[in-house]
Amino acid sequence: MRSRRLLDWAFLIGVASFGVALDQVSKFLVRQNLAVGEAWAPIPALARFFTFTHVQNTGVSFGQMPGFGWLFMLVNLVVLIGIVVYYPRIPAGYWSARLAAGLIMAGDLGNVIDRLRTTAMHLESAGSLWAALPQAYVTDFFDVKVWPVWNVADMCVVSGVAILAWKLWRVEKTEANGQPVADGG
Repeated sequence: MRSRRLLDWAFLIGVASFGVALDQVSKFLVRQNLAVGEAWAPIPALARFFTFTHVQNTGVSFGQMPGFGWLFMLVNLVVLIGIVVYYPRIPAGYWSARLAAGLIMAGDLGNVIDRLRTTAMHLESAGSLWAALPQAYVTDFFDVKVWPVWNVADMCVVSGVAILAWKLWRVEKTEANGQPVADGG
């Protein structure tokens, strides 16, 4: 039983660590190679549909509420606490729910790291934490032209929520049919 719990936690930490590493490395590469507002089309023929565009998002999802990203950071921290508290309660064999938790954790941590890093960068010039927080931002760069610019952390959160929603729908559907619930993937 104890080894099972350790394996479950190792899975969460592994998925989250991989997602955070991928997110932070990709953001670093964007910051090092593109000026803010600059775009690069890795496939020039598709430039009308996809580019890497360096954006500093001080808001919440899709750049809404500029300057209030710090509020979203608090929501991220609450979600992280919720994952740590709820994760041990996920039934054995529900690997898709565990994967979803790891992806959501990766995305939350990736964007929290950005906001903490940029708050620290602005702290001296802003004069106080409260003045620096509205200047905190995340680095976004995937630009598909018909959607706001996003990053790997956002992709992790959306993927995790989609997997969790799919899992919950399958459980509900299976229980409604009177069948035993199994993960199935």
